[in-house]
Amino acid sequence: MDLEKLAQELDFDIEDIEMLLEVFIEGAKENLETLKGALEENDYVLMSETAHAIKGSAANLFLDDIVKPALQIELSAAKQEKIDYKTRLDE
Repeated sequence: MDLEKLAQELDFDIEDIEMLLEVFIEGAKENLETLKGALEENDYVLMSETAHAIKGSAANLFLDDIVKPALQIELSAAKQEKIDYKTRLDE
């Protein structure tokens, strides 16, 4: 990840970007645990809501590698589709 480029994109200092990334990582850890639990319980509503939160946070930092699988989980869970959620989660 190019922190300087991201700082320029967001018009922040690198120190601010580092702090935002730390906050994102901590939140993502909690959200991933929630998502895993929702997956085990087949709780599609919670899966969709949690994936939406992950997607939004990742999108704010231009973390497209996280946005794409989170979006797929969000949309598929909202429709209660049977997909390989575990693989998307691992991504």
